[in-house]
Amino acid sequence: MKILVISQQFWPESWRIVETCEFLVEQGNEVTVICGRPNDENGHLLSSYKKKKTIFEEHHGIHIIRVGDAPRKTGDFCLYVKYMSFVHKANKEIDRLAGSFDIILVNQLSPVMQAIPAIRFSDKWDCPILMYCQDIWPESLSARGVKNSGLTKPIYQHYLRKSRWIYQRMDRILVTSPSYISYLQERCGVAKDKLDCLPQFSEPLFFKTLEPTLSSSTKYNYVFAGNVGFAQDVETIVRAANELKGNPDISFHIFGDGSDLTSVKKYVLSLRLKNVNFHARVSTAELPGVYASADALLLTFGKLAFTRYVLPAKLTSYMAAGKPILVAGDGAAAELVKRVGCGASVSSGDFAGLADEVQKIARRPLQEKEEMGNKGRDYAKKAFDRSSYYARLVKELQSLAKK
Repeated sequence: MKILVISQQFWPESWRIVETCEFLVEQGNEVTVICGRPNDENGHLLSSYKKKKTIFEEHHGIHIIRVGDAPRKTGDFCLYVKYMSFVHKANKEIDRLAGSFDIILVNQLSPVMQAIPAIRFSDKWDCPILMYCQDIWPESLSARGVKNSGLTKPIYQHYLRKSRWIYQRMDRILVTSPSYISYLQERCGVAKDKLDCLPQFSEPLFFKTLEPTLSSSTKYNYVFAGNVGFAQDVETIVRAANELKGNPDISFHIFGDGSDLTSVKKYVLSLRLKNVNFHARVSTAELPGVYASADALLLTFGKLAFTRYVLPAKLTSYMAAGKPILVAGDGAAAELVKRVGCGASVSSGDFAGLADEVQKIARRPLQEKEEMGNKGRDYAKKAFDRSSYYARLVKELQSLAKK
């Protein structure tokens, strides 16, 4: 197959779509990616990509057309400019492409608008579009304070109309959680036969049992790893730690960075907590050793509408690691942990409840904790298998390309 991939986020940044494209090339497909310019962790363009022009590159056999979109920088306005500049620049490159592709694959992280160039190409050359939807719009805007009420309602309604139009124009949409299906049907009017669920897979390395790498002086350690942003509500972990500051055996470890990291660190300082430890973001290869050091892994979500539908890749990795999981959040992730029996959950923001569950895990015999972790690992082996994921994705692409 000749596959055109639309993804604003791509190599050299670390995104799952990079591995997906590499796999498709290994299987004998020809892959061309239209993407934006890469940014560092501070939102600045990488030095070799600062010129505002289209760059043609290759990476592991993937043909890359990199457009000169705006840098990420900081702040909502800069983020909006980055999003819309990609659509504008990608549309120009779409107009220059020949219509020799069998199918278009849209990697839909934020924003949903990055699918507009795919629609433009499809209209011109009658090429089918498969979207892998990992971020629900316009619900994701609630993380930026945009809601379907109050002063921001007109903005929300504008993006609801735009999102409906985009989702309805897709020929096929694969989503990461069953909850997404009902949302896209009911809220965005997408036909049921266009939708199906393909959960993100667990990296094979997380199934390996490794030696713990976290150095800690406490008996019980609780780990959060990943983005520290508004949606992740890491503040709930800090508040739970404050409830347990009198227990010298328990400590919390936060690995990662993000837009809320500075404010969370300041909050820890204001509470004078000694049981919360911050660590830099580590590579995927280093995470299994970090997870092996934990008595339980922490997953938190803010009280935002879209988090009810989220089944994050982090959860699949947590389950593969074979450790108990404590969720402070509502919706798909909490329901899965309960159903599998691999941990416990409390409502979003319930720091007292989270502190209570932390203590319960600490009191559990080692055998019981291992049993909980094994339930998660066994489920992940069946539901989040990498080989099965790619076999299904290729089948979906081939099926749609033949129509």
